[in-house]
Amino acid sequence: MKLQNLKAEAKRLRSQGKTYREIGDVLGVSLFSARKMCTYIPKKTVKVGRKRKITKTLQLRIKRAISSLQNVSEKINTRKIVEICNVDASLRTVQRHMKDIQMKYKKASSIICLTKAHKSNRVASITAWIENQHCWEKTIFSDEKRFSLDGPDDWRSYHQISQKLYRTKRQCGGGSILLWMMVLPNGLLSYRVVQGNLNADKYIGLLRTTAVPMMKLNYGDDFVFQEDNSPVHKAGKVKDFMTASNITVLEWPAKSPDMSIAEDVWKLLSDAVYDGPPYQNKAFLLEKIHDVINDINQSKRHLIKNLYKGMRSRLCKVLLCQGGLFNK
Repeated sequence: MKLQNLKAEAKRLRSQGKTYREIGDVLGVSLFSARKMCTYIPKKTVKVGRKRKITKTLQLRIKRAISSLQNVSEKINTRKIVEICNVDASLRTVQRHMKDIQMKYKKASSIICLTKAHKSNRVASITAWIENQHCWEKTIFSDEKRFSLDGPDDWRSYHQISQKLYRTKRQCGGGSILLWMMVLPNGLLSYRVVQGNLNADKYIGLLRTTAVPMMKLNYGDDFVFQEDNSPVHKAGKVKDFMTASNITVLEWPAKSPDMSIAEDVWKLLSDAVYDGPPYQNKAFLLEKIHDVINDINQSKRHLIKNLYKGMRSRLCKVLLCQGGLFNK
């Protein structure tokens, strides 16, 4: 009887309740052989194929190279891995290996780096505002932002998985618009287009002709003006103008755009302005910006007022993060 048939017969007898000794006597084999035949599990067939180019030794070398590049904050890509580790394989093979070890090639998100001093100053400012019961309903926020014809680099939209999503972009030329904006507690937005780059003289002229008259008209002298720590805002002639105009400027901690509701307003504007194809020229872009701001001033002022209502909650979140970015 063949070995395979013996094994099958041994398992059949075992299923009938026979002992290993009884099975051995029936088949004419030893007790040990009978036990082995009854407990035998066939080995899985091993696929025989092409030898892997990324060996275990090379995998360890790639892992160390990735760790070294991350420690010095260098860019990691497959071409650099091939050069550093002397990989004798195609870039596509290395890409598949990177995917196997849960590495994905993706765009880095920008984040503000805060030192201990920055965090300490943020906490100190918020603490002082709370102790002095600062009235945010009388605080006017201001900021500048540049809008481009092509829109943001991370323009995103849901799309069919099987189809690629494209958005046209100029290789050169085009243009952009620098916008200065002022956010008022009553929900109104005021803006001016800045020609060229903003400097101290242009900023003073903008404040004299636009900001100061509007602030005085709506709030008299009972308001506080907020601006970030841009060198233009901190220029000596700008400070002198603020003092001469009897404008109280809120001391704002450095690197704190997350604490300003102006950033949320910019997000609101950007989502609406860039909700469509790229613009052909500045005139179309400026017209869209005007329409969006006009729509907010006429029918969506409650969105701005809600941002003011949530200002204290926003600052509490910064305190809970011990001065860190609460919305990173």
